[in-house]
Amino acid sequence: MLLPVKEPKLFKNTKKRCGQLTLNDVDTRLIASGSDDARVKLWSLNNDHSVASLEAKANVCCVKFNPRSSCHLAFGSADHCVHYYDLRNMKEALCIFKGHRKAVSYVKFINKEEIVSASTDSQLKMWTLIIRIVLRSFVGHVNERILVGLATDGDYVACGSENNALYIYYKGLTKQLFSYKFDAVRSILETQERREEDLNEFVSAVCWRQMSNVVVAANSQGIIKILELV
Repeated sequence: MLLPVKEPKLFKNTKKRCGQLTLNDVDTRLIASGSDDARVKLWSLNNDHSVASLEAKANVCCVKFNPRSSCHLAFGSADHCVHYYDLRNMKEALCIFKGHRKAVSYVKFINKEEIVSASTDSQLKMWTLIIRIVLRSFVGHVNERILVGLATDGDYVACGSENNALYIYYKGLTKQLFSYKFDAVRSILETQERREEDLNEFVSAVCWRQMSNVVVAANSQGIIKILELV
């Protein structure tokens, strides 16, 4: 059965591609967007135009609200950094985390005081907002060209990889806890024909079911896997 929906609200005030959106869990009227025009824009469901804007120095690749705050926000940029802002003072960042060697493609909050970021330098990094340093770098997956996804349940971090595998990290360890390789079922002839193409397959998206040990991952072949971690 199809449910009736209200007329969708339209926001249009960016000059280039909008890379990511995030909803505020505390102030549910507030939305933030990151764009290739090097801006983070704030939107309110009560207004038709953006209510504020953060100016970055390079493309904004990802943006995320602190889940326990209505006014704290992190974004990753093509300048290789993670920027953390208090929206009550937008003139300068509370802190800028430096350490990645390439663009920061994802940023997620592990909890209200720790952030994990992904970059096309094939590393994840965990940062603390308390003393504002990198706590750990996670290595093992391959990510040099494309978006491969990032998700966390608070203790564990999942990401995709350009070798067609899902990687799971524990926040207390640098090396991956384990990885799961996607393998498509094909005929012998098809396998031979596509052996070279397989090198280009990758896990492109991951999602963690809240308050559970269930991870959903999808790859570039269009295959979706639901994995229960034990």
